[in-house]
Amino acid sequence: MARKIKTEQEKKRAKKRAILIFILIVIVGVGAFLGYKYIFKNNEPKKVVEVKELDNLTEYGYTLTDKDSKYFETEYEVLKKILTSGTVDEKEYATQVAKMFTIDLYTMSTKINKYDVGGLEYYYADKKDMFEKKVMDTLYSTLLDDTYGDRDQILPEVTNVEVVSTEDTTYMLGENEVKGYLVKIKITYDSDMGYDDEASLVVCKEDGIRWSVVDFQPTLDPEYE
Repeated sequence: MARKIKTEQEKKRAKKRAILIFILIVIVGVGAFLGYKYIFKNNEPKKVVEVKELDNLTEYGYTLTDKDSKYFETEYEVLKKILTSGTVDEKEYATQVAKMFTIDLYTMSTKINKYDVGGLEYYYADKKDMFEKKVMDTLYSTLLDDTYGDRDQILPEVTNVEVVSTEDTTYMLGENEVKGYLVKIKITYDSDMGYDDEASLVVCKEDGIRWSVVDFQPTLDPEYE
């Protein structure tokens, strides 16, 4: 029997089939690999974001952590210098507390979730719970959870707090009128997202040693009863 001789056309068709089969094998292989990676990745246990303390001023109840912003860290060092100097300048200390409180409150990009309210370390103890609840229900109400570090949400970060003025004042704490400072400030962010850009804070002495925020209003013209 005579051997069948392949024509050029048949050779070309056979070559095309071989190429197509090779491409199909590659596509199936890549798809299987990506599918395996996706399934394997989704089955991996998520790691909870851990917050590490970098420094503290235990006597006053202030801490610095690795989740705090660079600007907060810089101002923390200013506060630390004020508190560790030979004689503490009370007015300077109270003014710095107002700044630290504001930076921490409005730098929402560093917060884990809406329960991680900023500024609490600088707020007056007896008024803290009410303030915390108010922030969670308003300013932080839309803050998404970032327990596993996978949040995809653009949030504000304070880059500068300018002190407009610090004035002597008095404030009613319960039935007692106490002396304090009224600190007026302007706030700058890394980008304008429509958040408060000014505020007035009353800072009073607490427990005979530390100054704490007792009243905060996002305006330079606050109203008091």
